[in-house]
Amino acid sequence: MVDHEKNRKTEKDSLQYLAEAMPGFYVPTIDEKKQLLSLLGVSHRFTKAFNGILMHVSKFSAVSKAADFDLIETKTTEEYLPNLPKGFFFGMTENEEMLLKVLEDKYFLCFVSLNEESRGHSLVGWTALRTLIRTKRIQYQINLVSG
Repeated sequence: MVDHEKNRKTEKDSLQYLAEAMPGFYVPTIDEKKQLLSLLGVSHRFTKAFNGILMHVSKFSAVSKAADFDLIETKTTEEYLPNLPKGFFFGMTENEEMLLKVLEDKYFLCFVSLNEESRGHSLVGWTALRTLIRTKRIQYQINLVSG
């Protein structure tokens, strides 16, 4: 299986796991993401910087203000991590880091282990993440023009 296909399946599995394990977890559509970003006063260019929300209301249609939800970006592994999130290795975009810093109390990374022996999840905001980082390096991804 090609890596990106495996990654999509792993992400889908993690979202399914969170829907069952985390009450209030919801995966919004692209239009719902835009609505959420508008409620936060954030540009719609950040729609790819999160893939779920944690609702503090009973259903999405009841979301009417920023206090009704938190943005969640999942990071998933199949590695054995008994002290989750410690030992987690992941990539993060500049937009994700920006939202972590600017929306410190509204945007969280959710580290998910799908390993049967260490299955679980851990929500981490910017302040906590800074205390957990052992090393950090910048990597550029570049697309060249086609044709």
